[in-house]
Amino acid sequence: MFSKVDTIHIQVSNLKKAKQWYEEVLELERVFDSGKYMVYKVGIGESTITIQEGKVRPSSIKPILFSDALEETRLKLLEKNVEVGHIEEDEDVTYFVFRDLDGNDFEVCQYIPL
Repeated sequence: MFSKVDTIHIQVSNLKKAKQWYEEVLELERVFDSGKYMVYKVGIGESTITIQEGKVRPSSIKPILFSDALEETRLKLLEKNVEVGHIEEDEDVTYFVFRDLDGNDFEVCQYIPL
């Protein structure tokens, strides 16, 4: 029925500020700019993150990004003054959470080798 996740859509309160934050802080590559929304490539996968200005509201949906260097990624975000949680472990996965400028939650995970 579905072949892939196309994009994760995130509402932001100020597109110009969010664009700068997603590019400078998260170091994401912008692949499309309509003037009303931006699309970013994430790593080597095909799925993207789309940001669009609009009403920001709490959500139970949380994008989960993967990192081969979890601790280094966390420290890099802290250096860029991002609100970052502690590294936690859940069975075979270690992870931490962080928030963007509008309080949208993200998680970064890394699998624990068996």
